[in-house]
Amino acid sequence: MRELAGRVSSLDPDAGAALHAIAYFDALVESRAGLEAVVRAAAVLAGCAAGLRDPARRAVVRVLPDGRREDGEPTGTRAPLHDDDGAVVWLERPAGAGDPARDALDAVILERMAATARIVLDRTRPLGRREDPAAVELLVDPGAAPEVRRAAARRLALVGDAFVVTVGTGAPPAGSRVAVRPGDLVVTVEAAGTPGPRPARHAVGPAVGLDDLPLSHELARLALRLTTAPDEPGPTSVDAAEVTGLLALADGCDSGAASIEVAAIERVVARFGWAPTTLFAVAADPSLRAAATRLHVHHSTLQERVDQIGHALGWSVVTPAGRTRLAIALALRLLRANRW
Repeated sequence: MRELAGRVSSLDPDAGAALHAIAYFDALVESRAGLEAVVRAAAVLAGCAAGLRDPARRAVVRVLPDGRREDGEPTGTRAPLHDDDGAVVWLERPAGAGDPARDALDAVILERMAATARIVLDRTRPLGRREDPAAVELLVDPGAAPEVRRAAARRLALVGDAFVVTVGTGAPPAGSRVAVRPGDLVVTVEAAGTPGPRPARHAVGPAVGLDDLPLSHELARLALRLTTAPDEPGPTSVDAAEVTGLLALADGCDSGAASIEVAAIERVVARFGWAPTTLFAVAADPSLRAAATRLHVHHSTLQERVDQIGHALGWSVVTPAGRTRLAIALALRLLRANRW
C-alpha cells in the first residue's frame, strides 16, 4: 500500500494522500496500537485536533495536531463509532470549509480512524464490570498527563501509594482489571502487596507511584522476554526488580557479540536433546548436585553432560566465570526469541 501510495502521488497528489492515510491506519491495526495512537495518527494526518469519545467504555481521547494529548469534548466533523450509543470520533475542522480536496481527505481519515478504533475497542472490550481496558491503557501510557492518569486510577478504584504492573501472555485471568496490549499481551495494574490472578506466563514490574506506572509497564514487558512457555525449560514468571541487570541486555541482544554467544548455545541445543533442560539447570541451581536433583539424573551423568557441553562450546559452564557467561548467553537467547 505504501508503494502504491507513492506511485499514485506522482500522478494525483490528493489520491496519494488518501492512500497514505489508509496505509498508516492499516499499519496501526497490524501493530495492535492503542486508542491514543489511533487518535494521534488522525490528528497528525489531518493537521487539526482529533478525538474519540465512548461513554460506554468511559474512554475520552483528544490529541492536538502536534501530537500532544489535551482531552476535550467532541466538536467539528463527527462520525459514529457504534449504532445509537453516543460513541463518536471527530476532527476539529468543519466539513465544507471551501477546499474539496481537504474535505475528501478528512472524510477518509475520519472513516479510517473510526474503523481502526472499533478494532481496538473490540480487542480490549471489558470482560467484567470492574474491568476498564481504556483506563488501564491510560495508566501505562507514557504520554498521558498526570491528571489523566489519576482519573483513570479513580475509574479502576485503585488506591494506595504504590502499584505494580503485570504483563502476561495467554487468556486474561478471571477477576482482574486488564487490557490487551500490542502483541496480545495482557496487562494488569494493581496496588502493591495485593496480587490478583495472573496469567500462567507473566512478568511483574517494580512497585512504583502512580506517575511511574509507564516505567513499571516497560520493565515488566522487558522481563516477560526472559520467561518461557510452561512446557519449556526456564522460568514462566519473572520479577523485573530481581533481573534489572539482565534487562539492560535487551538493547544489545542483536549485537555481533550476542549473536556469537547465542549461536553457540543453539549449536549445543541442536546437537544434544537433553541440552535445553541441562543448560537451564546448570545456570539456575547453586551446584551441580542441585542441578542433578532438578533433572532427576545421577551426579555423574550430569558431569558427563557438562563435559560434553564444555567441549562443544569451547569453555566450561561450571567455573564461576563460565556460569556467568552461560546465564548471560541464555538470557540473550530468550531476549532475541521473545520480541514483545
